[in-house]
Amino acid sequence: MKTEIRTLTTTVALLSLAAVAQAQFSPGDLVVVRVGDGVDALANNTGPISLLELGTGGTVVGSPANIPSGNSGLQISGTATSEGQLSLNADGTALILAGYVPPFTGSGSLSSRTAAQAPRGYVTIDYNRNVSSTTALPNSPYSGQNIRSGFASGSSFWFAGSGTASGNGLVYYNGTSSSTIQGINSRVLGYYGGNLYYSTGSGTQGIYKYSGLPTSATSASPFLTGVASQGTSPYDFVLSPDGNTLYVADDAIGVQKFSLTAGNWTFDYNFTDGLTANEAYGLAVDFSGANPVIYWTSPSDIWKATDAGSGTIGASILSAGVNYAFRGLDFTPQPAPEPSACALIGMGLAGLWGLQRRNRKS
Repeated sequence: MKTEIRTLTTTVALLSLAAVAQAQFSPGDLVVVRVGDGVDALANNTGPISLLELGTGGTVVGSPANIPSGNSGLQISGTATSEGQLSLNADGTALILAGYVPPFTGSGSLSSRTAAQAPRGYVTIDYNRNVSSTTALPNSPYSGQNIRSGFASGSSFWFAGSGTASGNGLVYYNGTSSSTIQGINSRVLGYYGGNLYYSTGSGTQGIYKYSGLPTSATSASPFLTGVASQGTSPYDFVLSPDGNTLYVADDAIGVQKFSLTAGNWTFDYNFTDGLTANEAYGLAVDFSGANPVIYWTSPSDIWKATDAGSGTIGASILSAGVNYAFRGLDFTPQPAPEPSACALIGMGLAGLWGLQRRNRKS
């Protein structure tokens, strides 16, 4: 009997150890990009980055995950509100953040510097709050231009930023080299139903869609453009699981809701912060309840509103603080099974199975 108790205790301990090892970010919480050090006024040339985890009520959870800002780290502009967008990878196990890789040379804003003076790159952040080493993108993409957001599927990456017909804009990185998919001024990337999307405030503003995940030069198709009352400066966007509702953050009019009816998108209403600017950049929407709950960022605050069938004024759930500003927003990544954790769980299950067999024989 003592042996059986010890076996059961060991098994429970092993299973608990596996769970604790994984429990870093909490499922369903939010992660926001915060730029600034809280001491110096935000400047256009550099800004240290931290990631804050917060519950859906706005309470900050744990300590900030600070992105190294020294040599071979990552920084973004303190004042370029289009930068620092945040996205989950295809399987939801890591966040991707793009920026500029120090040390820097030259002068002026980071986006105006060449790729030799301020290389463009990215980091990933996993469920355990591990920040990857910075990868500087080869082939000098976004030289003299903004890099704004990134997305990953497996070992492949896509980036959005400033671009012209001659290049940059939507860039693909295969782990060895980078190349232009489409020379278009793009802002935030999204991934729904196996397809890549982007937002743009240039040309015909709106949301555009690629078929699948493009790896060579191609053009996206309009997804949400030219809708009556549609905003002209879209940033982050979220498509509902059924594909019939789209929320779009706009930096001049808040968050807009659109519905797909008989194959056509129609504008429903806005969610605003009640302030004159009504800025919205990062966006996350929780569809798990009876009414979607919307979270968005302005430089100064994180806002929250419940979609109960009409537009409302959101409530601030967290302020950035003095000499800080918010950028991108998303939900926390989910855990990726690790061999060590799987082994511990397997050992625990084997112990339970053996205990059950002995009990049946006794």
